[in-house]
Amino acid sequence: MTETGKQLKLDKLSPRQLMSLDACTRCGECQKWCPVYTLESKEDVTPRAKIKYLKKILKGENSGLFGLFGRKPGPETVARFTKSLYECSCCNQCHFVCPARLDTVELWENTREAMYEAGMGPLPEQKTYCENLKRDGNPFKKEQAHKAEWIEAGLAKGTLTEMPELITDNLAPVLLFLGCTASFDEKINMVSQHAANIMSHAGVRFGILGPEENCCYGKLRRIGDPEFREKAVGNIDQINNLGIETLVTACSGCYKTFKNDYARIGKQNYEIYHLAEYIDLLHRQGKIRFEVPIEGKITYHDPCLLGRHNGIYDAPRRIIAAIPGLELVEMDRNRQYSRCCGVGGGLKMANHDLQEEASVYRIKEAEATRAEFLTTPCPTCYSGLAGAMAKAESPLKIYHLAELAARSIGIN
Repeated sequence: MTETGKQLKLDKLSPRQLMSLDACTRCGECQKWCPVYTLESKEDVTPRAKIKYLKKILKGENSGLFGLFGRKPGPETVARFTKSLYECSCCNQCHFVCPARLDTVELWENTREAMYEAGMGPLPEQKTYCENLKRDGNPFKKEQAHKAEWIEAGLAKGTLTEMPELITDNLAPVLLFLGCTASFDEKINMVSQHAANIMSHAGVRFGILGPEENCCYGKLRRIGDPEFREKAVGNIDQINNLGIETLVTACSGCYKTFKNDYARIGKQNYEIYHLAEYIDLLHRQGKIRFEVPIEGKITYHDPCLLGRHNGIYDAPRRIIAAIPGLELVEMDRNRQYSRCCGVGGGLKMANHDLQEEASVYRIKEAEATRAEFLTTPCPTCYSGLAGAMAKAESPLKIYHLAELAARSIGIN
């Protein structure tokens, strides 16, 4: 039993996941690749250590598990496991290097939900984040009524070519789901304008939800808040009722949530694309052309939620290759071995300094390519990497991939 008198429930972990705990051979391969271990060098943060602690807790609280009886774990064991479980970006690198191919991210997220319900987690900052997100409907503590203010700002500056229509006023086959970061974060809400400009230029009939666009609530799932399911059902019903054919999201976190998490909860009556995929599709269909050169060497950061979580590696690189003047130089760690920038999985709330260190580490890897530019199609990665560049006083210039595409099309 935990200090709160509750027990870590086994029903959050599937029988396959419970059996997989014994498949860990403690070979240490995950330790070599873990982005948090690179910075912390503490055994506790490694996937193999988390599995060891989880087994101790489960054996102690559930007699007969794995055919063994165990002593109830002491508070120190629980505290060490909790800290290591939540100071993890869920980047999925450990899955790709594990000889047993353990589905570690699903294991961590299900375990976090069990911990949340048992009162053993999350860390205080993450709990506050979840409560604020559920209260405000977005992680920026802003009123939802302001979610489309980027439109007025863009029209006033002349950076937005046309006013996008609300899909609830004028039904369209394509919904542009921008996400909270690209809507509210002033450092990156130009992504919303670039996305809308590109789709208008291509003649796509699309609309936005504006103030009625809810958060995808993916962070609730990452952190383990059990209210995620209820929020997901509400979003699925809302979007299904629009009658759209296609959903395009500018956010990697939203993409992961729609594509992976919602798919396990309910049927979605539409195709789902990330903006990078959709821009690549429009280009291959001949609806947009990259004609304005952008001269220089560029390196590309693979977002974890697009790359390792969803296998989207080629579409962004095709866009870069199609832009005249750009020369792609890859970082040593790229595609499925790309190093995490540290912003995801709730790590930023759990340990901001550690997240910042991870982002700076990735900037140094980008600098090692001798590229002039760094690009990524993820607003969250962009935000973390841009902050790290300022801290590291990096000579690199960072661009969101949508901005490069818009510039080469000749929009702005």
